[in-house]
Amino acid sequence: MAAIYEYTGVVKKVQPTQTFNSGFTKRELVLTDDIDSTSRFPNVIAFTFKKDNCSLLDSVQEGQRVKVRFAIDGREWTNPQGQVKYFTDLTALKLEILSGDGSSVEPMPTPAEAADGIADVGSDDFDPPF
Repeated sequence: MAAIYEYTGVVKKVQPTQTFNSGFTKRELVLTDDIDSTSRFPNVIAFTFKKDNCSLLDSVQEGQRVKVRFAIDGREWTNPQGQVKYFTDLTALKLEILSGDGSSVEPMPTPAEAADGIADVGSDDFDPPF
């Protein structure tokens, strides 16, 4: 089973859904450090929502504070010239919108429910869109 992580931050950008020739869809959510952070150089982190999870971002707006539950997904790919490339992706599984006081607006699933959402992570039926 893949390890599941959480990250809390402020929405910087919600990218539009991308659809590839294979029918695969993905959408990125870009977060910065939490609103309480005093960092001079904030982290900017992109999370990828795949397939049906793209719709989780439909009501998310820039400036909102959110918590993302994600898995780290890695791939090896050999291009037509024979060069091997490696890709690392933060695959988002669940999204929780937080209120101003840090409490949850939406209930976070239990770990057992979250595990159901990682069936696609690392599966052999995933065909990279590149």
